[in-house]
Amino acid sequence: MADCTRCGRKLPAISFGSGGLCDNCRQAEQDEIQPGGHASQLISPWSTGPAVTMAIMGLNIAVYLAMVLNGVSATEPSVQDSIRWGALAGPLAFGTENFPAEPWRVLTSIFEHGGLFHIGMNMWCLWNVGRLAEQIYDKGTYLWAYLLCGVGGCLACLWWSPMSATVGASGAIFGVVGLLITTFWLGKLPISRAQTQGTLYSLMIFVGYSLYFGAVTPRTSNSAHIGGLFTGLILGGLMAPFLTHDRRESQGIRWLILAGAAAALVALFHVLKVQALNS
Repeated sequence: MADCTRCGRKLPAISFGSGGLCDNCRQAEQDEIQPGGHASQLISPWSTGPAVTMAIMGLNIAVYLAMVLNGVSATEPSVQDSIRWGALAGPLAFGTENFPAEPWRVLTSIFEHGGLFHIGMNMWCLWNVGRLAEQIYDKGTYLWAYLLCGVGGCLACLWWSPMSATVGASGAIFGVVGLLITTFWLGKLPISRAQTQGTLYSLMIFVGYSLYFGAVTPRTSNSAHIGGLFTGLILGGLMAPFLTHDRRESQGIRWLILAGAAAALVALFHVLKVQALNS
């Protein structure tokens, strides 16, 4: 168990965003920060709460409940049921000679889960990392980054295991973690060095443990995790240097980066589709 670097209290083993400080000391340090520039969002958005994170969680839970109420197993949905509710699979997403392409599955699959344990773990992780990302970036940027990271994870699945049926928000969640890693590493945020290092340590522990867990657990798609993580690292690396610029300028740059990333992912999907159809 780690100790608070300010008062010495015991901390949880993994505490996203704590920066090595307990709740009391973190609040006291925030009160000492003088907000300035765009990064002042780090201490201001809580007036409205993590609305986007809660909305994403609500949509995931609503899909899960709808599946269960329509007769799908609550603990282990069949492949057929998963596909019927929007799971990702190469032949369906890319299409065949006899069936039209269904590219929308790269989005629907990230809101569907394979049972109660699956959604429970993903929503716990999303609640922790999503709230932190929503404190740093405006809600629109955060939402689009989440969706793009989810798509990036899906494209990695289509490249690595195109015949497998894949569901879950973990690719998008790993993307948010990647976004935070490069944001805390490259962004000039108005927080202490101890907070930055502590948060980066927690995020890296999460990545390492989760990738190991995915490697030793059957039916877990580490390709989605890596694809989402890589997408988030790139987005964070591109956007973080502009966080402290003028608010309007920073927002415009972020939207250009997100639009470029969306175009790149669409192009990558078509490249993978051509390769799949020609193989």
